Amino acid sequence: NDFTQWQQIKGLHFVVFFFNKDDEPLANQVSDKAEEYYDRVARQIGYSRYGDFWTWEERVKIFIFPDQLSFALTTGQPLWSRGYSTRDAKLFDSRAIISFKQEENFLENLLPHEIGHLIFKDLAGFDRPIPVWFHEGVAQLQDRPDEATEAGMAALVKGGQHISFDLLNDIDIRLEKDERKVSVFYAQSRSVVEFLIKVYGQEAFQRLCRNLRDGMMFPRALSGAYSPSIDSMAALGQKWIECMKEK
Repeated sequence: NDFTQWQQIKGLHFVVFFFNKDDEPLANQVSDKAEEYYDRVARQIGYSRYGDFWTWEERVKIFIFPDQLSFALTTGQPLWSRGYSTRDAKLFDSRAIISFKQEENFLENLLPHEIGHLIFKDLAGFDRPIPVWFHEGVAQLQDRPDEATEAGMAALVKGGQHISFDLLNDIDIRLEKDERKVSVFYAQSRSVVEFLIKVYGQEAFQRLCRNLRDGMMFPRALSGAYSPSIDSMAALGQKWIECMKEK
């Protein structure tokens, strides 16, 4: 974990750390993809309007461990972990995204997902009480589209098996042990965020993110961005359910 001994590739917004010289082609690919995802996420939530973030000494570090075991031993992550993002941790001393070489889905799924988390947290505030479903929905927008998951979510809604919007804001899925509930939560989170963007447009979604950045609690931020069409979580749930039942 003496990262001064690791190889580095520096981009505009990211520094990619890798241990073995042979992994340089992978590191270059990660660097290019990270910049692509940064631009996409920043445009999507309006982050790029507020200045040139994550440059020079503020660049985000991406660590690619040579294997899963060294990743787990160094970070203390469980062996099932595929990677994660963090901020100002003692081990990495900055915003960081950490994974390992063998992670097959790193480039197309985990990397954009974690960049989405970090950018949104930077915009809205790392310590703000923003619902977990909204955080995860924003991050999942960066994953590859999954038509089967969306079709499955529509089927759950038609069968009344989705998560009630009376409960959604209060759920912290990180404490849940039931894999089925976890799966439904993530699918619903992504679906609701996609619904807001596709039906009501990018500008309204960016207004919601700005409201959160300005310190509004989520219900008020939602109402301020979408009223009179949506003025509460209950109204959001009703509109989303109507849309899903038409699929």
